Amino acid sequence: ITLDQLHRRMGHISPKVAQMMVKNGFATGVKLDGLGPQDIFCESCVYAKATRKPIAKERKGENWATSFSEEVHTDLW
Repeated sequence: ITLDQLHRRMGHISPKVAQMMVKNGFATGVKLDGLGPQDIFCESCVYAKATRKPIAKERKGENWATSFSEEVHTDLW
């Protein structure tokens, strides 16, 4: 099994922890292909760690309403 496969099968645990588990015998019956340090890229983990910008408290821009009821802003939940 590759380190990437083990990382995904164990619920996206840290690759270093996965290697340590196999090396120290905590994951029995698992043999890793190459126990050397490997960098893996997991798109799911990248998306999970991503953050988003906070919503601005005040509107900034040039598109302000000039008369009553010209624009309506709502939040849909």
